[in-house]
Amino acid sequence: MIQVDLPAAFAIGQTFAMLSKTYLKKENELFTSKLLGPFNFYLTTGFVPGGLFLLAGWPAWEAMFTVQWIENSYNNPIVAAVYPLFVIAMILCGNFGYILGHYFYKSNLDKYVKYTLFLGVFLTFLPFLLRWGCWSRIGTFAEVKAGGGYLFGEPPFFTGWLCIMGYLIVTGIIAGLWFIKKSKKI
Repeated sequence: MIQVDLPAAFAIGQTFAMLSKTYLKKENELFTSKLLGPFNFYLTTGFVPGGLFLLAGWPAWEAMFTVQWIENSYNNPIVAAVYPLFVIAMILCGNFGYILGHYFYKSNLDKYVKYTLFLGVFLTFLPFLLRWGCWSRIGTFAEVKAGGGYLFGEPPFFTGWLCIMGYLIVTGIIAGLWFIKKSKKI
């Protein structure tokens, strides 16, 4: 969900900064560190595809049924621009989280990485608390607003959601383990 994916990207940046803490404490370059490139590779191939897959397949659900126009990208360049802008925003939020973590480690403000990670996780779950249950129905904006649609656990949505969440978990674990190993060697 758009409102969830952006703070989640920030939290992922903070998490990867924590995983590479050993390296980041020694690295002086914030914007050209050796692990920033691999982190962006993970973001673009591991994290971003999940949000983009759900936005392309179920746009009203991904926007938490707050706007109907997101479903109408055909022949509408402004709405179509939301998709690449969403990708760019996720990458920027992830980079901001990682670079901010790097800055905190270089400035011996280690505890702030935990605080900002907590803030990112809190902001990730806040939309679910504010709009409780909006994720439980799947369908177009009009269907769900009229009380229709189908349940979260039904195919085809749930099958696609499970596959993409599995992909996110597997790529996150692989990248996280690689970051821990690499940060100790550099």
